[in-house]
Amino acid sequence: MEISSLTRKLVVLALEEDQAHSDVTAALAVPPSHCSVARVVARERLVVCGPDIVGCIIEQGGFSLSVVELVSEGTEVPADTVLAEISGATRELLAVERTVLNFLQRLCGVATHTRGFVRKANGLVVLDTRKTMPGWRALDKHATAVGGARNHRMSLGDMVLVKNNHIDANPRGVRGALEGVVAGKPPKMAWEVEVRNLDELRVALEFCPTFVMLDNFTDAGIGEAMALITAAKNRPMVEASGGVRAERLAALKALGVDAVSSGFLTTHAPNVDISMRLSAA
Repeated sequence: MEISSLTRKLVVLALEEDQAHSDVTAALAVPPSHCSVARVVARERLVVCGPDIVGCIIEQGGFSLSVVELVSEGTEVPADTVLAEISGATRELLAVERTVLNFLQRLCGVATHTRGFVRKANGLVVLDTRKTMPGWRALDKHATAVGGARNHRMSLGDMVLVKNNHIDANPRGVRGALEGVVAGKPPKMAWEVEVRNLDELRVALEFCPTFVMLDNFTDAGIGEAMALITAAKNRPMVEASGGVRAERLAALKALGVDAVSSGFLTTHAPNVDISMRLSAA
């Protein structure tokens, strides 16, 4: 897992938020020379994601702890599996405990949730979205990838994606927006357009986009759209979006779409239960 500069800043913020260097309880209750081994334990079945974040937390906090990762990222483990061991001064272990668990519970939660969704996709490409926790973009998208989804664009600067508001902001609608895109983008840059109805789709197909996103189409509407797309001179890849839940995946697969995008992967992912258990070194 690559730790970005933004993630390092987020870790520092989390440590500051928890006042990791001002643990009044540990200072009063634990001798400064006492050492322990902390075992990070999965309390439920989960997909392991982000074990490298533990080392980042230790480094950014300036602690002298050592960590051993015991399970590879992407592995699905049963409850009571020890994911990692952290050893060193007990006061430092207590200082990082909540920050470590908060990061891992979210990362493993998104990866586990995504893995379940992808299993129901039956071969459809599953794409994530930019509906991520503020500041957590790289981490949330890493977790969806570990769960088996494919990362869509990371930011506004990654690719051309003409969405509803771009179309509505252009006085000439979808045609005006796409004329501007085709005229101004680099010649070989892939691009995508989101359409809301068959009229917008017909215009979009004239410009030969790389991808077409069918936004909030009914199954019947997707059937009609696929007929137009299949007959197009240059068939684009087709992405279905808009409240796509797992129970709809089989129908979308049968209709012939290539991919689905779902904010559900990140917006509805519950944290998993992970604990840290200390024993004397």
